[in-house]
Amino acid sequence: MSTAGMTVAQSNNFLAIEPRLVELVKAATAGLKPAVHVLAAADLADVKVAKQLAPAVHVIYGGAPQVIENQGTRVLLLHRWHVVCVVRHVGSTRTGEQAREALGPLAGLVLSALLHARVEGATLPVALSDQQRAPWFDSGTQFLPFTFDVRTVFHKQPQPY
Repeated sequence: MSTAGMTVAQSNNFLAIEPRLVELVKAATAGLKPAVHVLAAADLADVKVAKQLAPAVHVIYGGAPQVIENQGTRVLLLHRWHVVCVVRHVGSTRTGEQAREALGPLAGLVLSALLHARVEGATLPVALSDQQRAPWFDSGTQFLPFTFDVRTVFHKQPQPY
């Protein structure tokens, strides 16, 4: 859970955290029936709700990092990762009751897998963010998002002279 032993280029690649988070979720959901699809942003491009794979967990980078501490050539960054648990139950398309019942256990596994996880390239364990989004329901599909904070250090690359 650090950048020890990593090159500057490796530690500066904060998007390399994505496959590490995906692997944690895959390990936590392995063996579930029906199988859980663990998808990154590239897997979700142009996916409509009706074509959404379910059950699923989406791991999506939250965008521009927040600067926590700026030390000139070394910057401590906070990144937000959205992890969305998805289930579908067409038996309760209007109310979503059965979808929510199926969502609880999946959400518990995912939250447990990521909460305080130690991830290579991060300076601290993964933390549940105080910036959570509301769940939503659409056509029998229930979405429950979690937002996690990951801190990394970015170093200015040495300039060859």
